[in-house]
Amino acid sequence: MSKRNKQIEVEINETDKNTANYTELELVVRKKVIGKVMQKDDGPVSVEFKTGKKRTARSVEEGIQLVIEEYNLHDE
Repeated sequence: MSKRNKQIEVEINETDKNTANYTELELVVRKKVIGKVMQKDDGPVSVEFKTGKKRTARSVEEGIQLVIEEYNLHDE
């Protein structure tokens, strides 16, 4: 039996830590933070999942995708 796809709205919010040289984005689903994506200058992108696990990504877009994939696999 196949699962039906659910529409889930993901908010991407900038945090208070953003500066000209540092970007930090929070991904929020139903008012719960599911992960963060951080980048300093044009350096590597750090991804932090809600479990505390950390990874690196090649771009901010890839980091966002990793957080959403992790959420879909473990939290739905």
